Amino acid sequence: MWSYRIAALSVLVFAGGFIWHRFFGLATPLAFKIMGAAIAGAIIAAVLAVAALVAIWKDGDRGAGRATAALFFAALVLAAPLWSLPALVTLPRLYEVTSDPAAPLAFDRVARIRQGQANPVRYETAFAPLQAQAYPDVKPLIVQRPLVDVYTSVRDVVKTLDWQILEEQAPEARRAGRIEAVDKTLLFGFLEDVVIRVTGNSESARVDIRSSSRFGQHDLGRNAERVRRFMAEVKSRLAALERLERMERVVAARQAEEKEKAKPGTGSRKRDNN
Repeated sequence: MWSYRIAALSVLVFAGGFIWHRFFGLATPLAFKIMGAAIAGAIIAAVLAVAALVAIWKDGDRGAGRATAALFFAALVLAAPLWSLPALVTLPRLYEVTSDPAAPLAFDRVARIRQGQANPVRYETAFAPLQAQAYPDVKPLIVQRPLVDVYTSVRDVVKTLDWQILEEQAPEARRAGRIEAVDKTLLFGFLEDVVIRVTGNSESARVDIRSSSRFGQHDLGRNAERVRRFMAEVKSRLAALERLERMERVVAARQAEEKEKAKPGTGSRKRDNN
């Protein structure tokens, strides 16, 4: 009976904390505590349910249905942490990644938002070797395209990914292009802060990005995945732009050739030469 009661309460507490945080603005640190308490209750309920089933098997008592239901409810609550367990064990304990650990991008607008129990905005230098080992592919993107074109593509990708732009500055003479934005995780809606820098000139450009979880000490690899997705989208958009320009050049060349052929006397001169 107690395993069933505790498991049912754990489900209600976990679901309540999840819904309150995801849709009604419950502070993330408090949501962590509420859902953590629910997970602890689910573990206790699972242990009691197993003990009850063993006793029922030996003594033939009643209550197997409630104990089984308790295990089911406990499994519902424990599904999320168990699903995250492989990443928690295999991936390094860090909450941000950057494409430029030597000179990490600084948060400006985000620095005025992160308060209280939020992670610090300064980059933890201890993360650099951990990132290099776990995510060696998180590097700057260098392309042979004008700075303005690359910045425009980057901004379009940010909008396509549905990140909320907090602050932006377009590139000018000697000033880099810069965007600060916020993303939310798909399921729980945890906030992840992003800053992007685009430097270069009229011939080439470099894109750097820093993605950081606002709360929590382990990002479970989410920030690296976000950077990979962003860089892949930028590459794809620039490749599409290159194909479009190449097609436009081909069309322009054909139109010029047709205009040349259509000029009066061009055909007769060719016949005379023959």
